[in-house]
Amino acid sequence: MSGTHQLAVGWAVRFRGEPPSPDALRRHVRARLADLPTLTHRVDEGPGSRPCFVSVPEIDPREHVHELVIRDPGERWHSCLQDVLARPLPAGHRPPWDLWLIHGYGDGTGAPEYVLVFRIHHALEDGAGHHYVLRTLFTPRIAQQRSRRPTGPMSAPAEGGGRVSARAVLGIAGDVARSLRGSGNWAVLRRPPAGKLATAVGTAATRRLVALSRALDTDISVVFLTALTGAMRAVAVAEEERPAPLALLWPLTVRTGGERGAVGNYLTMLRLRLPCAEPLPLRRLASLSRQLEAGRVERRMRTSRALMRRAPLPMSLGTLRLLMRPRHASLTGTYFPAALPQPALGEARLNGALGLGAPLPGQLCHLTLLRYRSECTLSVVHDTAFARGADLPELWLAALAELEALV
Repeated sequence: MSGTHQLAVGWAVRFRGEPPSPDALRRHVRARLADLPTLTHRVDEGPGSRPCFVSVPEIDPREHVHELVIRDPGERWHSCLQDVLARPLPAGHRPPWDLWLIHGYGDGTGAPEYVLVFRIHHALEDGAGHHYVLRTLFTPRIAQQRSRRPTGPMSAPAEGGGRVSARAVLGIAGDVARSLRGSGNWAVLRRPPAGKLATAVGTAATRRLVALSRALDTDISVVFLTALTGAMRAVAVAEEERPAPLALLWPLTVRTGGERGAVGNYLTMLRLRLPCAEPLPLRRLASLSRQLEAGRVERRMRTSRALMRRAPLPMSLGTLRLLMRPRHASLTGTYFPAALPQPALGEARLNGALGLGAPLPGQLCHLTLLRYRSECTLSVVHDTAFARGADLPELWLAALAELEALV
């Protein structure tokens, strides 16, 4: 399982301090496996080719926790991710996840540091699940919550149905209908995947995005998408295409507090329309503010959760697959604020983090903006067929500066 169809998602975190030995890291992971059910299950085909989760009673950390020593002292930490993305996840009887200890980069003049890269198959875990794994591995005490461990077919959330909103149902139906049509022009995003992934990273100060969102009376997610719209408009101009509206999938979690570490993908999708044809940044922002209006998002989450609980499983899974069709939207993007109390591994302290998404089969690009303390890091995971993906962080930062100049 390599290339764009591996659907390996996760995170990369940077620690300041001496790196642990691989064996010490494996012992650390083993000590927390009891609180991490996503790491002790694999995905199997159930009755009628329906996927189900299968518990794996014995986990050998040597099959999942690896070391990668970088011999080039000029490498930066986020440049080291490429080697990991190219490798397949564990397969067969083993749960499909891995954890990579990367060290040896840099010129050796500063304080010692290292990177841990975690990847897992998306069927087992979503963004909220990644956050739970991160907290459980690197906070001083193991989380007390014992998450449920499903072993049967993939199921809908078990708790709390919520009210069904007619407006949200119509919104879901509209998104499903649009999934049957193409997602617009954008020839640069309709190229056949090359099957090789690349990453690009850009960072903005959290205080900068907070100040901008307050000045514009909005939130960071809308600022993120407004700048992304400007970046994609620049891509169209560079490709000598006429800028046109661009569909983007925006994942929403339907987990409850009691399902924070539960196995599975507790997501629904909102289809957003990036107004790339609009030349004025403030009009782009107004359009996206309407699409992400808090009441609309809350109704979609509540209604999706209720339908996933009450509808027959083939219907709920079929609807989600339609919402995730690449014809439905050419990009997937997400914003995630990470709340980690005093994360550490031994004496080393965590001081940098980024999210690692994966383009859906047929898509060429996934973008994650992860907020951790003083930094908001944009990570772009793109198929090399979309070479402009490498330019997106720089273009996003330029569009952010353009937006700042207006306030």
